[in-house]
Amino acid sequence: MLEPQIDLLFILFYLCPLLLMIPSKQMNKFFKKHNVKIKLVDFVTPVLIVTVHVYSMLLVGFSFTPYLVVVAAMIGIILSTIFTFRIKKLQLVHFFRVWWRYVFISAFLLYIALGVMMIL
Repeated sequence: MLEPQIDLLFILFYLCPLLLMIPSKQMNKFFKKHNVKIKLVDFVTPVLIVTVHVYSMLLVGFSFTPYLVVVAAMIGIILSTIFTFRIKKLQLVHFFRVWWRYVFISAFLLYIALGVMMIL
């Protein structure tokens, strides 16, 4: 009787970042109305990183978070090089906004890979 509850709890915890993205359109309208350039995706990224850590510890036995940090650092180096040498302008606000969105994409891809690994 206790086993299905644990499985349901793991599934609900896995779906938590996706559930946070459901009201994104309304939240983006709210932030736009108050002239704040933040998207809901910016708030979901830390939740994704924690979820990746927990599920990688449960499924594999070690955390994928250090690898995600290395990927984020490499993305930052590549973006700063592109902004500096190709565009000839490095604005920190724009750089961090673009970098954080790429970190979200990489964390989301790792999150989906762990979900597929959980199913298999």
